[in-house]
Amino acid sequence: MRQVGAITIHEAAAPLEVAAFGGLISEYVAWCRERYRNDPWLVEMAFSHQGLDAELLSLADLYAPPNGRMLIAEDAHEILGGVAYKRADKDTCEMKRLFVRSTANGRGLGRKLCEALMQAAVRDGFKTMRLDTTRDMVEAIGLYRAFGFKDVAPFVEYPERMRPMMLFMARDLAA
Repeated sequence: MRQVGAITIHEAAAPLEVAAFGGLISEYVAWCRERYRNDPWLVEMAFSHQGLDAELLSLADLYAPPNGRMLIAEDAHEILGGVAYKRADKDTCEMKRLFVRSTANGRGLGRKLCEALMQAAVRDGFKTMRLDTTRDMVEAIGLYRAFGFKDVAPFVEYPERMRPMMLFMARDLAA
């Protein structure tokens, strides 16, 4: 557990915490639908391509040790955000589902969650963290670049229509 001011960042391990993380993912999808309301096909194609429904049914299998980690941030027992990683191979993990509720904006929580996730990945022996995002997620991209993530070649095959909108990044965790 990591205390940051009044905010506590900890692993979602208990069933209710895992369910709360799933709730954050659902909230993130709703947020994406609003953000991309002029391009609804993008959200639907992205999350259907990623198998979101199946993901929500198997969060612990995908993101709990030894396959990954789920972190949630709380303030006075109110869940404000979360992030996860999943194992790609023995040296590489992939950051997934970073989301901070709008009620917590401006508190540096995205930065704190990323930092805590990278520290957990290092403790778990990973050497590289990668991620993908849409090119329109400028706030997130700025955060990732501030942490040293660099553009890399695609490591996931998205449908042709989505490819120009996707950005792939990675970071050496030893840096």
